[in-house]
Amino acid sequence: MRRIGIEKLDIYGSSLILDQKKLAEARGMDPQKVVADFLIDTRSLNPLYEDTVTMGVNAAAPMLEGEDRQAIGMLVVGTESSVDFGKPISTNIHGALGLPTNVRNFETKHACYSGVAALDTALNWIASGLNRGRKALVISTDFSRMHLNAKEEFVLGGVASAALVSDSPRVVEFELSKKGTWTSDAYDTFRPTARHEMGNNEVSLYTYLDALEGSYRDYVEATGEAVDFDSYFAQNCYHTPFPGMAFQAHRTMCNLARPRAKLEIRESFTQKAQPSLLYARRVGSTYGASNFLGICGVAMSAQGVKAGDRISFFSYGSGAIGEFYSGLLCPEAREVVAGMGIEAELDARREVSVEEYEMIEKMREQAIEQPCFTPDFSLPEGWYEKYYQGRKRLVLREVKDFYRSYEWS
Repeated sequence: MRRIGIEKLDIYGSSLILDQKKLAEARGMDPQKVVADFLIDTRSLNPLYEDTVTMGVNAAAPMLEGEDRQAIGMLVVGTESSVDFGKPISTNIHGALGLPTNVRNFETKHACYSGVAALDTALNWIASGLNRGRKALVISTDFSRMHLNAKEEFVLGGVASAALVSDSPRVVEFELSKKGTWTSDAYDTFRPTARHEMGNNEVSLYTYLDALEGSYRDYVEATGEAVDFDSYFAQNCYHTPFPGMAFQAHRTMCNLARPRAKLEIRESFTQKAQPSLLYARRVGSTYGASNFLGICGVAMSAQGVKAGDRISFFSYGSGAIGEFYSGLLCPEAREVVAGMGIEAELDARREVSVEEYEMIEKMREQAIEQPCFTPDFSLPEGWYEKYYQGRKRLVLREVKDFYRSYEWS
């Protein structure tokens, strides 16, 4: 069987951040407790001239070198934050990246599962041989809606990931026959309009955990062999609507394998799940890019892992679906991820005050679905000139009669 997986991987965490402790203080809450509960240090924020199209392009563009673009035969974009209900943003991204004309492109949608749904499609296309030697570009891009002074405010954010998928994996090789799925009809979190992000936190929590257990049991059955959770996987990556959810997920899996003391669970989490949260803690809600950030985190921070070690992945999408699958770490994983300079890019973002954050969110809310909109490039003050100008990042130029136009900075 051919080796199929991720050859290159990059993420884009927007260009602005909000400090979680400062937001907690502004809302009259204990900053230490907020960070401890949600495991979010900073959350991503977009200026008015960025959206899910620009995020996806800015994740992929630095990664595509040499002949990469010409080798791509499929582009799949997973998102629940599309800017259009008919035209997929994969077309915008295809044009901005200058990909060949003979490329199949489309969006996938199933809440936060959309990114892994896109990945599944790419993997199966290559495994079938119908790719004729070509590669797939898989992008996940999402950004939260405004929830000022709401209980959901501390689990917001956004991020984009870009993965080049091929039969020459250098980051992770997926075990295509080892996959478990669980699904149901639930209204846990959902977006009934372009403006609204709705949900029931309690329903979402229990549906997530049901999907985790159900898809894991299906995974074990699919492997056709004995699976000891503690020894079978070297690292565990969970879907992170917020990074703190990974602890609840890992606790569930530990106790499913065998009941154990809280201290043992905490130690297991620290060693086998916490490395995957390295970048998630810096962007907030990861949406469909969750597992991709997890891969980057494992490659860069997990201690003692080696080539060939098995990583488990759990992807969850509200509505609802859970998928449990696995992959083997490639020898070049750390080198490839380190080459993307993710840490430096995240460090270069500008921190905004709570007042600036509220102003930007309110202005963005007013612009959603407006037929005409020209972003204010002066906000935050001086940021476009410092971070964007001359650095070849894609930005939204304007919306005119609903037509969106983009340009490189």
